[in-house]
Amino acid sequence: MTFFDPLYRALAYIGYRDPLHAPFTHFPIALVTAALIFALAASWFKRSNFWTFAGYSLVLAWLFTFPTVLTGFMDWQHYYRGEWMFLIELKIYLTSFLFVLLSVGLILVYKGRGESPAILGVYVIAFITVVALGFFGGRIVYGGLGGPGASKQVEAGEKIFQHHCRSCHEGGGDIVMHQYPVKGSEYLADFNKFVDFIRDPRLPDGSKGPMPAFPHNKITDREAHELYQFLVQKFGKVCEGGTSR
Repeated sequence: MTFFDPLYRALAYIGYRDPLHAPFTHFPIALVTAALIFALAASWFKRSNFWTFAGYSLVLAWLFTFPTVLTGFMDWQHYYRGEWMFLIELKIYLTSFLFVLLSVGLILVYKGRGESPAILGVYVIAFITVVALGFFGGRIVYGGLGGPGASKQVEAGEKIFQHHCRSCHEGGGDIVMHQYPVKGSEYLADFNKFVDFIRDPRLPDGSKGPMPAFPHNKITDREAHELYQFLVQKFGKVCEGGTSR
């Protein structure tokens, strides 16, 4: 259990089970992009007010790095147990570089060099950096982790499966109700749908079935995520409608 787990449990209780970091990443990415667009427009059209807009965007991008980094750290601790992985390390290096770069840009603006070639260079490099951060962040979310970090998460999910699920779902089947196997289940289409189901298992008609519920005190959200990752790797991701892929 990590320091942040109670917060994630509280959010899950009100229906929010997604990572916190993702929504915040849009702010610095959008603001750095806006700063570059205003700076290029200022250079091309010789409009001084565009340089001012670029400077404002820079200030806001710098400010939004703080909640973005904080939520990224929280998600890393909650979902990945603080596991050091190559892409995580790379994102930390890029984020540190971006923060220094934006700080240099703020100093240039403060010293009256907010319309100089140097500040334009800052905007260009910052834009490239946030694009790289977005790309590698997507690799983490959509299966590009690779290496020991991902395998450890799947291994943890396998242990949870062995402890809680194997007696009824050996091989991805269902020894109690054969018509509802794990393999090919619609609940593997989406993690939130999967969590909702294990918290309150229901048959298609809405009635209670033989499967017991697994509340937070039996399987935490993080453990549910590990279990889900294992099931998806073991039995395949299922598209909406029940088709495996």
